[in-house]
Amino acid sequence: MAAIPKPKEFPGIRTRLRFYKITAWITGILLLALVVEMILKYAFHLEIEMFGPFGFIALVQEGTVTGFNLSRWILIIHGWFYVVYLIAAYLVWLKMRWELIWLLAMAGGGVVPFLSFITEHLMAKRAHRQLGEFQQYWDERAAEDETLAGVEASLTDEQRAALDAEVDAEVQRRREDQ
Repeated sequence: MAAIPKPKEFPGIRTRLRFYKITAWITGILLLALVVEMILKYAFHLEIEMFGPFGFIALVQEGTVTGFNLSRWILIIHGWFYVVYLIAAYLVWLKMRWELIWLLAMAGGGVVPFLSFITEHLMAKRAHRQLGEFQQYWDERAAEDETLAGVEASLTDEQRAALDAEVDAEVQRRREDQ
């Protein structure tokens, strides 16, 4: 297997994956709030006001907000948090060494309502499955290295010299075949 993470990278990958999952959920919730805000604004010409004359939270006609304009802040917070979500997705993608299409899929999760929840579930499942496969690969490789070390340790100097000569002859034969 080429270009797979080493076991010492796994804890960092799991941390990045946890960060990605949290940002995916927050982005998804903010996106749903943004959709509600947009429906209120464009379908009913209403905005969400906090701490205004109508109480803690109220719907008021567009352009008449006198308190804290929650509608505007939902838009701003989602936009900035989407950037954090993209960074989290990039960090997971980079460490897992996935193809570009997977980064694009994760990025798309933050712009379509409900998709961030689905994308987060599928990407986390994929990452955990692959980390298990990578661990199995490294375990098999370590066992093979241990076996080879045992074989090498059991060779006499004459056997080692004969084996080296055999390997050199095979390398030379392969060079000639090219």
